Amino acid sequence: MTRGQWLALALGVAAVSWAAPLIRLAEAPVLVVAALRLAMAAPPVAGAALLWRRDELRSLTRDEWLVLGFAGVSLALHFIAWVAAVQRTSVVAGVVLVTTQPLFVAMAAWPLLGERPTRALLTAIGVAGLGAVILASSDLGDRGSLAGDALALTGAILAAAYFIAGRRLRVRRSNLAYSGVVYGIAAVILVTAMLASGVEVRGHPREAYIYIALLALVPQLIGHTAFNWALGSLTAAIVAVAVLGEPVGATLIAATVLDEPPTAFEWVGAAVVLLGVYLALRAPQGAVVASSIEVATTEGEEPWPVR
Repeated sequence: MTRGQWLALALGVAAVSWAAPLIRLAEAPVLVVAALRLAMAAPPVAGAALLWRRDELRSLTRDEWLVLGFAGVSLALHFIAWVAAVQRTSVVAGVVLVTTQPLFVAMAAWPLLGERPTRALLTAIGVAGLGAVILASSDLGDRGSLAGDALALTGAILAAAYFIAGRRLRVRRSNLAYSGVVYGIAAVILVTAMLASGVEVRGHPREAYIYIALLALVPQLIGHTAFNWALGSLTAAIVAVAVLGEPVGATLIAATVLDEPPTAFEWVGAAVVLLGVYLALRAPQGAVVASSIEVATTEGEEPWPVR
């Protein structure tokens, strides 16, 4: 991996680690948090895409629009499940369960993208998965809500779908064009759902809107965009495994900001998760099945063989 790829993944993990604590601090209805987060984040990215990637947007094919639509729907539903999960269970449990997405990515990326996981990557996923179980073990029994846990796992499946769709397009489309369209689609879906539900958008504490704005800026604009950039040259499974570093960051933030200090099990689990992430990022990049078809890429990006 190049220095730029390492930096993008590290920046992405650091940024998304703030998501769960900020959601908890916002103390607003699920749809309000999810919709306003995307409504704030989407316009600057979509505007930049229209300004600098207009020709690329015009050249999008029907099939590419279908993939973009799928990614946008997956992202919108992921945020609904994710916000609801964090509000119903502890930060540690919710983050750990939602970051089991590499398991779903690894299972789906081979038949859908031709990205066959190597033995080293599967081992890394297993190690990180074990760490996730240890990290959550002391939390699920006492404070975890079954409904919240189920929502977090649903969020993991939807995040996996989002990563796979992103990987499919990012090999030949720019990060700005991809993110601008997907964020816009997700924002429209969430705002429509919020308005249709009749939930009260105004009247919440001023701090709630500040925390939602921070959600839009840090986890969304910085974190998700960094991961989307990485998907242009790294496999979906590698990027998804890197996200397993989020529980560690979220645990430390929750201990400081929310006064939810980690237990001994959680410290051990965090160390094992980090080991799994390190092993995954050091794994050979041979997880992509070679193909005679080279996907056309945007200027300045290296081609990537896919099926």
